[in-house]
Amino acid sequence: MSSLTEQERKKVLRALLLLQTEDKIPYHYIKYLRDGVYELRVTYGNNELRIFFIYDGDTIVILLNGFKKKTQKTPSQEINKAIKLRKEYYEDKE
Repeated sequence: MSSLTEQERKKVLRALLLLQTEDKIPYHYIKYLRDGVYELRVTYGNNELRIFFIYDGDTIVILLNGFKKKTQKTPSQEINKAIKLRKEYYEDKE
């Protein structure tokens, strides 16, 4: 978040608020990637921001990592990082 502009941070916070308060979130905000990892999609101007997250049960959402998307395809290294963080989360939880 510290690398984002103030306006980008506000847009991300509004999107995160949707995760917190809404039961049904518009499909263009969320995409399932794999291995239980989803991405929250935020667009601000020409910038595409992505935040990876998982559900823990029905209501808990764990934010894993985020980045500014610079290419058409989500980089596999970012997805792999989120999957690794998900695994670490569940290992620490036990």
